Amino acid sequence: MKSNRRIILAGGRGFLGAVLARHFEMGGFEVFVLTRSPAVAKGAIQEVFWDGKTVGNWAGLLEGSLAVINLAGRSVDCRYTPRNRRLILDSRVDSTRVLGQAIERCAHPPRLWLNSSTATIYRHTF
Repeated sequence: MKSNRRIILAGGRGFLGAVLARHFEMGGFEVFVLTRSPAVAKGAIQEVFWDGKTVGNWAGLLEGSLAVINLAGRSVDCRYTPRNRRLILDSRVDSTRVLGQAIERCAHPPRLWLNSSTATIYRHTF
């Protein structure tokens, strides 16, 4: 079994994800951010590529981890055209589905899986 001090943040480069990553890093946790655009490591925070749709090399990080937190999803800061609404929904459904598939394959799955999505603060104009 791997480190039980490992936290996986899917889509962890947004506002909330960045705050959580720093919080966990300061608490001595090993933090891995799953992102479509990985950057150079920042301290104990490692960024790993994922597309949010398919199980890839990142899935091995889940084995024995303490927690997986899914914050992935297309920004809601856009016009709610039919295409954008579909992209917003698909990005949340796809990331949740693929994390579930990866966790299902683990001999020692993460102890905790949290899924979160955004709620808009913009006026509903339909």
